[in-house]
Amino acid sequence: MSNHRLMMQDLQNKHDTIHDLLKGRDFHYIDIPMHDNIGDLLIMQGTLAFFKKKRLSPRTISTSWAFDPSWVRPGDILVFHGGGNFGDLYANINEIREEIITRFPANRIVMLPQTVFFASEAARDRSVAVFRRHADVHIFVRDKASQQIANRFSDNVYLAPDMAHHLYPIASGGKASGVLRIERVDTEKPVVPASLKDAQFDTRTDWIEVVGKDKRLIDFAWRIQAAFIKRGWQTCKKLIGPWYWIPVAQRFSSRAVALFARHDHIVTDRLHGHILACLMDKHHTVIDNSYGKNSTYIDEWTAHSDLVRLVKV
Repeated sequence: MSNHRLMMQDLQNKHDTIHDLLKGRDFHYIDIPMHDNIGDLLIMQGTLAFFKKKRLSPRTISTSWAFDPSWVRPGDILVFHGGGNFGDLYANINEIREEIITRFPANRIVMLPQTVFFASEAARDRSVAVFRRHADVHIFVRDKASQQIANRFSDNVYLAPDMAHHLYPIASGGKASGVLRIERVDTEKPVVPASLKDAQFDTRTDWIEVVGKDKRLIDFAWRIQAAFIKRGWQTCKKLIGPWYWIPVAQRFSSRAVALFARHDHIVTDRLHGHILACLMDKHHTVIDNSYGKNSTYIDEWTAHSDLVRLVKV
């Protein structure tokens, strides 16, 4: 356990370059996740914790859809949320990001730690052309495979762990028993390894089920955001993230923490199932995802933990 704790504390020190790029400058935190993927919500909360530790204060916090170009002044920095949506699996998100980057050729762009994946070389090359037209793009990536791809996009590429590590430690509290299976149901769902096909789990679920009926809170957020955008209500667009959505996101992630706390062992094919287990000092088994995101991350950052076991497909 002491090995794990030292590793987790060290990972929090890997983001100093982000601080160096932002300190003393006004910046906008764009593309916050407003959906039921708790992993993305943990990234957002870790990012906000990092800003607080480093005494960095974004001028605005918004989704890409609510972001308004009129907010940006000369010299402002545009900071994009990290995660795993850099590529063509989530093409609409990448395209909106490219539109914003294209619109602000004189403003520094900082992309927080991402995993990069393109299934199509043609889509990758089109995206490279957009990024290369901007002279001040800084891309943080979570693994060496992503770094090799990102080097095509910018000369300023940095290897760094996920921003959710700034939430460490998260206390478990209470008694724990049984095995929890967090199992992807989306496009990144992997093949289940033969060694786990007959495994028995006390609880089997995914992030969308953890959110459950409270998905109505997400639907409400999108409805009011759409109304504010339609009416051009600038102050309301700026407030929906900090005032409404961030507390809701905390509610969802707290539910995931409570679920993990009730179990002795976690089995997951979600990267943030792994990271949340690390944040809570939980023994866990990680199955690789469909394109190797989990294994490349673990190989880079968490393989030396005495709480982690990786099972490759």
